[in-house]
Amino acid sequence: MINAGEQKVSLGNGCHFLGVVVHELLHALGFQHEHSRHDRDDYLIIHWENIDSRNYGAFMKLKPNEARPLTAFDYNSIMLYGEKSFAKQYGLKSMSAKDGRFLEEAYYKPGMSAIDVQRLKMLYQC
Repeated sequence: MINAGEQKVSLGNGCHFLGVVVHELLHALGFQHEHSRHDRDDYLIIHWENIDSRNYGAFMKLKPNEARPLTAFDYNSIMLYGEKSFAKQYGLKSMSAKDGRFLEEAYYKPGMSAIDVQRLKMLYQC
């Protein structure tokens, strides 16, 4: 979670999917990417060789003191990129789940996962 003032929400071209809108709104509420958690290497393999170096920042891990995970890792989180997000070539994976499951793109997800909802309730005591 980030404690900051005003939060802008980007809903430009390509943002007409419900999953993208929810993802961006959760950023405005302080959520970080699931694949940026400091413990993500326990759950994901990042395929750096398949990512254009200009997009490395999208896959950098947060330090333990930068964001405290409130729950277990959530493969279904709307805040987790899909397995081909930012791949430098069509068909390549930018990341994969260590347990072999498919990582769906956020824009195909129907909304927040049960754990996303749990985190929101914890953060805002609602």
